[in-house]
Amino acid sequence: MPFRLRLKKSRQYNVVSKSLFVICIELLDSTSIECTLTSESIGRECLDNVCQRLGLQQPEFFGLRYISRQGYPRWVEMERPLKRQLDKHARDMSLYLRVMYYVSGVSLLTDEMTR
Repeated sequence: MPFRLRLKKSRQYNVVSKSLFVICIELLDSTSIECTLTSESIGRECLDNVCQRLGLQQPEFFGLRYISRQGYPRWVEMERPLKRQLDKHARDMSLYLRVMYYVSGVSLLTDEMTR
């Protein structure tokens, strides 16, 4: 007589969990944080999430980078869905917060945290 396992059948299908993903973002000081995003989240939403958690008031000076399959760093396009960009071009699901624009004088930076 074969051994049978009786498993509880769940009649619910959670679509929300299928549309979420977690991404690891390395910060400027080499520490990292994780962000949970939807599959349709754009790059700007991820950057805004990171800047809010870090208390950065001027996110326009920063950007997110990833490593392409060929090993080159590439900037995330802020207005396109992030998951599609990473699935298509990235080596893995890791991002790096980097300074995108440099200013000529520190006095132009109004936020102390951004300095």
